Amino acid sequence: MRVSKLFKTKLNNNHIVNDLKIDSRLVEENDIFFAIKGTNFNGNQFILSAIKRGAKTICSEYDWDSAKDYPQVNFIITDDVRKSLAQSARIFYNNLTESLNLIGVTGTNGKTTVTTLVYKYFQFLHKKATLIGTNGIYIMNTAYSTINTTPDILEIYKIIRESKKQGINTIIMEVSSHAVKMLRIYGLEFKLVLLTNLTQDHLDFHKTFDDYKYSKGLLLNNVNEKYSVVINKDIDDFKFFNALTKCQTFTYGQRKSHYQISNCLLTIDNSEFDLKINEKVDHIKTKMLGIFNIYNITSFVSIIHLLGLYCDKTLEFLNSKINILGRMEILKTEDKHVVIDFAHTPDGVLKVLQFLNMVKKNRVYCVIGCGGDRDQTKRPIIGDIVTKNCDFAIFTNDNPRGEDPNQIVEDMITGVENTNFMVILDRRMAIEQVLKMTLKNDIIAILGKGNEQYQIIGNEKLPFSDKKVVQELSNESLS
Repeated sequence: MRVSKLFKTKLNNNHIVNDLKIDSRLVEENDIFFAIKGTNFNGNQFILSAIKRGAKTICSEYDWDSAKDYPQVNFIITDDVRKSLAQSARIFYNNLTESLNLIGVTGTNGKTTVTTLVYKYFQFLHKKATLIGTNGIYIMNTAYSTINTTPDILEIYKIIRESKKQGINTIIMEVSSHAVKMLRIYGLEFKLVLLTNLTQDHLDFHKTFDDYKYSKGLLLNNVNEKYSVVINKDIDDFKFFNALTKCQTFTYGQRKSHYQISNCLLTIDNSEFDLKINEKVDHIKTKMLGIFNIYNITSFVSIIHLLGLYCDKTLEFLNSKINILGRMEILKTEDKHVVIDFAHTPDGVLKVLQFLNMVKKNRVYCVIGCGGDRDQTKRPIIGDIVTKNCDFAIFTNDNPRGEDPNQIVEDMITGVENTNFMVILDRRMAIEQVLKMTLKNDIIAILGKGNEQYQIIGNEKLPFSDKKVVQELSNESLS
C-alpha cells in the first residue's frame, strides 16, 4: 500500500508503507511515524530519530523546523494526530473489524468479570475467541501482557490480525474511558457494546464526572444503527445513555428489562437468582458471589443470548467453578475467608463490604490503599466507607507511584470519623498483621489490586501479589 492511500494531500514521496509506528525506537525503513504528545513522552521530540531509522512520512500536529532539510520525507500536519493514526490504521489494516464479532464492554466496574465470562464460555463450548482486557490479552489459550486495559490502536489491530490468522471471529474487549477519549478504539466497528454501570473514578484524567460520563456515552453513540447496545437499566444515568444510542437498545436489571433479575439469594459460598428472558424464567445458581456479580452474570447472559449462544449449557457453565483472577477470589485459611478483589472505587469498595457484612458469621476486616498519581478526590470517600463498613481496617500502600505514601493515607484518613483502623504502609506487613489479628470465621477483604503482580513505588515496578503473599504467610503460620 502506498502512502497516498492513507493521506489525501500533496506528498514529497509516495512510498510503499511498511508499517505505522508511534514509538520511534521501533521505526523501520518506509514506516510512517505518528508523533503523539502523551502524558510522559512527546513524540515530536523523536522525529529526527524516526527519520534516521527509516521513516519516510511524519504525521504531527506541529510544524517541524528542520522539515526542509529532508525533501524525501513527507511532513503531514493534522488537527488531531491520534485521529489521523486511527483513520490510517483502519485503511492500512483493511478495516479488519468489519468482518468480525467485536464486542465491547465498558463501565466503571465489572468489565473484567463480564468479558472474562464471555471468553471462558467460548472455551467451555470449544469455540474460538480472543480476550483483550485488564488481566491481559488471550488469543485462544496463549496469554500476552498489556500495560493498559485497552491497548493502543496499533496493538489492537495486530491482535485482531493475529486472531484472524488463527480462525477467530469473536473478539471480546474491555473498553476504558481513557481509550475512548484518547481515540484508541476510534474507527473500530463494534457489533455489540454493553455498559455495566457508572460511578466515580478516573477524575485525575477526566477532571469532571460529566467528562467521564460523556466519554462512555461517545462509545455507545458510535455503534452503527444496524448493531446493538446493552445498558444496565438500574443505573442512575440510564436515560442519558439510552438517548445517545442510534441502534437497538437492550436492557438488564431488576427493573422491567429484556433480561430481568429477581429473587436473589446470597451466601458466602453461592449466589442464586431468577432470570427472565422473553417470558421464560431460568433459575441460576453460581459460585460467583455478591449482587454485583449477579449483574455481571446477567450482562454476560445478555451478550451470549444476543450472539445466539444461550442454552442449557449456559446454566451448566455458570454452576461450575469459574475463577476470575482478582475478582472476589476466596482463599480459605485457618477457618477464615480471605477475599481478594480489585475494588478500588467508592462504589466498588462499598458493594464488596456490604455483601461481606450480609454473609459474615463474625467480623469483617479490610486491607486497602489508594493509588498514587490517580484521582485524589475518592481517597477520603473510600476511607470513610471502609471504616463504616468493616470492624477494623488497615490502610496501606497501593501503587503509590510518584506520590508520598504517607500523604496518600493522610488523604484517606481525612474522611474517617471512626477510630477502627491502623496504618501499615508496607503492604506485605499489613497483610501479615491482619492474618495475625483475625479469628475463626472472620472475613478479610484485601482490596484494590486484585490480580496485579506488581507494586509501583516511585519509578520501580516491584513484584508483588496479594494472593501469593496470603498463601505464603498462611503456609508459614501452618508449618
